Amino acid sequence: MTTTLDCYGPEIEQVADLVGDFSLRSRTDLGAWYALQWKALAELLGFSQQLAAAPSARSDNPIGAAQEAGLAAFERSLRDARPGVSDAQGKVQLAALTGLASGGRERGELWRVTVDPTTLPMGACFSDGGQSLRAFYPDTAPGYFGDGWDGPRPRAASACGWQTPLVLHLGTFPWIYSTRLDGAGPGARWVSSTTQPALEGLRAAVSLMDPVINLQQDARQVVAIYQHFATHTAPLLARVPVYQPGRAEAGRLYRRNGFLHVHQGSLHVAGLDGPRGRISAPAYNHILRRFACFFAVRRSTLRDLTAMPGDVQRVARGSNDPCLRAYAEGVVRAS
Repeated sequence: MTTTLDCYGPEIEQVADLVGDFSLRSRTDLGAWYALQWKALAELLGFSQQLAAAPSARSDNPIGAAQEAGLAAFERSLRDARPGVSDAQGKVQLAALTGLASGGRERGELWRVTVDPTTLPMGACFSDGGQSLRAFYPDTAPGYFGDGWDGPRPRAASACGWQTPLVLHLGTFPWIYSTRLDGAGPGARWVSSTTQPALEGLRAAVSLMDPVINLQQDARQVVAIYQHFATHTAPLLARVPVYQPGRAEAGRLYRRNGFLHVHQGSLHVAGLDGPRGRISAPAYNHILRRFACFFAVRRSTLRDLTAMPGDVQRVARGSNDPCLRAYAEGVVRAS
């Protein structure tokens, strides 16, 4: 029986290969792979120093230990961060994100959550200077993750003017909007003096690197978003030369091992410009890495599915994801 990702499309296996392979049965593999992914996240979000200072955890669950240490380091960095939103906005964001992440996991649609904002706490509105404002950006226009979303539209009157669904791409946090991929990720600014909704956003994103939660996610949603992203960035990437050692020019943008690279220069000032807006180079690399991590974990979990607890295998067999369900049923028959 194949343990590849071919069922999801011929290109998905190559995406997973961007971050390497590992075995869930090997603590050495797990430790090295998850440490590398958290290192990349820390460099992007600015908590490398806090992560490096985190004590080494001894645990029978290296995946959980890595996540706990990483989130704690991110939280410490947020405490020192300058507030990015008002306390009132932060409270509404935190309440919404907590519910959205839980509901997304239950529905198998955590990567992108779409909801009627009037059903959320405070209607996803907050008060500022006597005005009622939306706690999130209404991101429903065609972008790099999709061609826009019409529903569910608000079923009730909105105090702050919601007329569209709330759409958040938690899988690529902090770039959580399809149309705002330039500059720093908007989700990284979800910080106030009293709340840290950014922590909840990162928690949702990295939870998809947990094999159990990864299986709960319908991978068809992730595949569709990846294919849309790849389609709309392909012509932009075609204008970027491939890096060749010894022939690269200082300060120029290149494609290197699947990611964007600036030779002897800063990646943060580089980007791709297209009809759907600018994508900063760090945003492109991070988004591609999030897709790659998801598919790498899915591949390793499929390979070692027989070693997973029985209730986890039952989740796989009962999944709405036909590729996962067919594979899990084949494992049972083969055993």
